[in-house]
Amino acid sequence: MHEDLRAELIKQFSAEVMEVTEQTGKKYYACPTCKRAISRGDTKCPGCNQALSWVNIRQHEERHVGTKTAMLTFEVPGDFVKGNCRKCPLSYITRSNSENIYECPLKMRGSCGLTVS
Repeated sequence: MHEDLRAELIKQFSAEVMEVTEQTGKKYYACPTCKRAISRGDTKCPGCNQALSWVNIRQHEERHVGTKTAMLTFEVPGDFVKGNCRKCPLSYITRSNSENIYECPLKMRGSCGLTVS
């Protein structure tokens, strides 16, 4: 409890807002404490309640720190075969020229990366 009270007291002192530049070049303002996006002119962060100062805006550049692999597990029909978009629960029907085709939202059509066990 003592540390929580101390942290809340520290947040009452203004911290310099950060201007973050994403890898795409897009810029936004962020709270220096919780790193959430804030609106220009906010006096307190809506996320963590940190008091904000706009006097000297700090510059911060987001850096890409490698990649991670994510895994999604879901059930498929018993007769599902890797690459059969018609049986895949992720696929959807779309138009191509004048006919309907099954399309993969993961852009893996023709090179299915799903693992079936």
